[in-house]
Amino acid sequence: MLAPLRRFVQSPNPFMNGHAIGLTRSAASSPRRWLRLLLMIAFIAISVNLLLLLDSTFVGKLPSQILGNQAFHPKPFAPAPHGLESQGDSNGQDYWLWETKTLFKKKENIDWNVGIMDECFLFPRDIFNKVQVVLKTGTADDGARTDAMVNTIIKCIRNVLIVSDGDHTYGPHKAVDVLADLPAKTYMKEEDYFVYETQRNATRDGIELHQGHEGWKIDKYKFLPGVEKAIEHNSKAKWYVFLESDTYLFWDNIFRLLDNYDPSLPYFFGSPSPGRKYRPNPKSEDEEQVWFAYGGCGFILSTAAAHRLVDLPRNRLGVKGPRLTAEYEEDIRNDCCGDSILGWALHDKAAVGISGLWPMFNPHRLEDVPFGRDYWCEPVISLHKTNPSFMKELWNWENEQHQQHERPLLYSDLLFSFHSNFSQRENWDAAFDAGFQLDHNSTVHTSLHACEAGCFAHEECRQYTWHGAHCYYAKALYIGHAKEPDGFHEPEDRKYISGWDITKIQTWSLENTCGEGAHWVKPSVKRKY
Repeated sequence: MLAPLRRFVQSPNPFMNGHAIGLTRSAASSPRRWLRLLLMIAFIAISVNLLLLLDSTFVGKLPSQILGNQAFHPKPFAPAPHGLESQGDSNGQDYWLWETKTLFKKKENIDWNVGIMDECFLFPRDIFNKVQVVLKTGTADDGARTDAMVNTIIKCIRNVLIVSDGDHTYGPHKAVDVLADLPAKTYMKEEDYFVYETQRNATRDGIELHQGHEGWKIDKYKFLPGVEKAIEHNSKAKWYVFLESDTYLFWDNIFRLLDNYDPSLPYFFGSPSPGRKYRPNPKSEDEEQVWFAYGGCGFILSTAAAHRLVDLPRNRLGVKGPRLTAEYEEDIRNDCCGDSILGWALHDKAAVGISGLWPMFNPHRLEDVPFGRDYWCEPVISLHKTNPSFMKELWNWENEQHQQHERPLLYSDLLFSFHSNFSQRENWDAAFDAGFQLDHNSTVHTSLHACEAGCFAHEECRQYTWHGAHCYYAKALYIGHAKEPDGFHEPEDRKYISGWDITKIQTWSLENTCGEGAHWVKPSVKRKY
């Protein structure tokens, strides 16, 4: 009877001291193992949280560094969203003859008893339930630009998002510093970060910044976070329209354009510019070109394209990929331009190529548009480098046109409205880089009269500019701009005098009336500026 009781007697083995009587060694040590495991988990959790606090970018990039970025990229779309199969090809041309309708109200349909009204009463403001407008600017932007933009392009837009390099006021709006939540010291080059910090300090100290400041150096860093912020601001938008502070947009034509496309497909609209080259096959020496949308004349992303770019997909194991700006941090630092990197990221991560809509998206200022074969029956979507005073003039003119026409505004409308009907102007420069000159021994360089006569006699000359005892010709039609005399010539030759061959212009206009309708150009990178 005594033998069975031995298992309840404390063992004389010193290694067994402290254990409960009647418990096996493994059962007694189990709580300690669990305690050590819990402490270890707590230590790891605290370490990860500290890492996130100290360097969230590093932690966010770890999965892609271990598994590769492609593990977190969405699969390509197929087929191409703007193929002829989906849009139709009725005329065999490089454009569609869509019948479009304006969304702008007519004055005769408005109840004028409601009180004082401006152009915003006629503006289709409900459209912005599905269109998110994003204006990119900078702390050192020209105040005249701000005033013009606030009183024209974004005047009637209640949900405009203004992204910048500071949280400054922009007229009645508050700009969002899209660089503030990035690890700026590593995101930017050292010299660029110095500009960013200098601007922030100047703003805090009440120092006024001007356009001549080096704020342009940090402009490239705002493109990708600008798209991120647009999604964060309005994730349910169907279209995201991006512009800059010197971009003039023709809203009526934009709404007409978007009404003919499906936002659930990945569209990237703009004026195509050549970007980075890459090798689709590492073993091949052949390179392919990536095209991006030139930022100055604006660009548009469909909701499908924007979300594919910004959203953080998970791989097959459920691990979430890195933030867009973190993934392309090195690319941004080493590239000249933010719009170039945006085009590359859309290609590389989202498998979205540009749907080039040049010349509707136009890289020129109005004064330098080469009116003619490419700029005539096409609807005008945008103008670049628009002078603030010209922006207001365009705005007033455009709102009058909405009341007079049912059709979209064409480039030919711009020419005849802003050129007037003059044959020659003094102190006016209409010469452009795309012009041509006759041999320096030609008699057209002997006098203004000879220059004019030579243009009228030349089959391809549409206009001429006389300056510095030299004659300049152009095959296209340029509105030009005022310019005071300059140079080291004789007083009479220091003037800029421009003239137009009115007969050729009228003949061209009669032969190209756009009677078949507006030419809504098909997406292409072969047709480019």
